[in-house]
Amino acid sequence: MAEVLEPDPGAAEGSEAPAVETPGWEVPEDAGPQPGSYEIRHYGPAKWVSTAVESMDWDSAMQTGFTRLNSYIQGKNEKEMKIKMTAPVTSYVEPGSGPFSLSMDSLVAKRIKNSS
Repeated sequence: MAEVLEPDPGAAEGSEAPAVETPGWEVPEDAGPQPGSYEIRHYGPAKWVSTAVESMDWDSAMQTGFTRLNSYIQGKNEKEMKIKMTAPVTSYVEPGSGPFSLSMDSLVAKRIKNSS
């Protein structure tokens, strides 16, 4: 049987857990004001899962990468462990003339226990 997350001890009884788990972060003191389109953040230590895709088609590569990460968090991994959806999800494209190499990464949820 797949492992599942334990409830968040800080959640009110009977309330639903948040759909997406995010790591703690802070804005660096020296960041200064940023344009409205982004914010500089420093994240604490975390575990990540990553997949690599090579493709000539951006949409196809993004879909393949996301599907792989989603399958992993739904329990299709070496421990058959289900984990919460996490954010942020990052992607990086290796510069080149093609096919391009895409790396897609997601945080791994922290509160995990064995359900058996």
